[in-house]
Amino acid sequence: MAENFITIDGKREKAEIEDAKLSDESEIIAFFRNEEKIPLNKLTKYYLNENLNFLCGSGTSASIGGKTINKGVNPFDSIIAELKTISTPKEHIIQLIKYFKSTDLLEKKFDKINQEYLYYLNNKEDLKTANEIKTYLEKALKIFVDNYVPFPIEYVADKLDIHELFINKIISRKENLNRPKIFTPNYDLAFENACEKMEVSYNNGFRGVHMRKFDPDTFSNETYIRQDSVEKGKRIATYLNIYKLHGSISWQYAENINDLYNLKEIQISDTLKKSNFSLDSLMIFPIQTKKSYSLDLPYSELFRNFSKCLTESQNTLVIIGYSFLDEHINDIIRAGLYNPNLTMIIHSYDIVNDDSPQFLQTLKNRSIDDTRITLFEGKLVGDFSNIVKYLIPLNSYTTPKDTIIETLTKLAKQ
Repeated sequence: MAENFITIDGKREKAEIEDAKLSDESEIIAFFRNEEKIPLNKLTKYYLNENLNFLCGSGTSASIGGKTINKGVNPFDSIIAELKTISTPKEHIIQLIKYFKSTDLLEKKFDKINQEYLYYLNNKEDLKTANEIKTYLEKALKIFVDNYVPFPIEYVADKLDIHELFINKIISRKENLNRPKIFTPNYDLAFENACEKMEVSYNNGFRGVHMRKFDPDTFSNETYIRQDSVEKGKRIATYLNIYKLHGSISWQYAENINDLYNLKEIQISDTLKKSNFSLDSLMIFPIQTKKSYSLDLPYSELFRNFSKCLTESQNTLVIIGYSFLDEHINDIIRAGLYNPNLTMIIHSYDIVNDDSPQFLQTLKNRSIDDTRITLFEGKLVGDFSNIVKYLIPLNSYTTPKDTIIETLTKLAKQ
């Protein structure tokens, strides 16, 4: 039996399906349409709250080839082996071996190596050692990008269906409701590519065309269609904000941009191969500063936006594919629960048990007494594809243009 658990309104219920039926799509559909097992009608009101936010972790990129670094696997073994061949290692080499062997999260591991690089570059003014450290950091980045981050060329043509359906559903809400927001620590461009394939307008915090500079004020922009009959014009409802909390493969540090952020966005086409991609100045992880809980720009702006969004009234946060291992994100979720008007819907691919992150275990325990927390546990109710198809109680949005094209196509055949 494939076990799934659903905790909603303070009650935890088991929803089972026979293993033999998991490969039968009709059985899967029947499973999700069983109101006794899946109380979809109770979710609808939360998706129609004035503010709808999504936190989408690495699990949402599995369908396009995204991978996570599994427990017990160190992707940097080849670098460690290379460093160990140095006969008389200096202090910075010993530190690099220590950092690469650590069980720290990837971002923290990269951050420590980057801090080591900055220490030798700025404090000790030892350019030779700093460049050696930078060389190993770039090797690690290449290993990570090559093995764990999918590029558009790998998925745009035939693997974006679920992301497109996801976007299609969340933009279908009534025009008087605030636009949905997607917060993601993922480095890939799946959500952006899905929007572009569907011709849906989105904002990722950059402005400009040829020189796209980061400007968080753009997240507050509204877009209107001019209409001669009215003074203001009609607000475009099919529009969303995408916040890349840990950066993106399309982000590059640009010292020549004279502003607070020194950050530009480059275009990564669906024909660009990884082998032709330059890692130079790539920004895909938060740089932590003096304290372990402080973030440098531009990441602090993105996390501030995430925190602010969770304080708003009539608010829903849907969490999909997130590991609950990031201290900064967990802190914001914790602070968000101070808001009595925040409803949280968590989808966990695994059953939450003693081996799960402590933060997630606590949320599970609180979901019985705190009815603001709804929890889905299991491979069926925690899978991104199933969530989009069956557990987001919103209709797909059909653009007027698509309707017109379909009508003209059918008329042309007569």
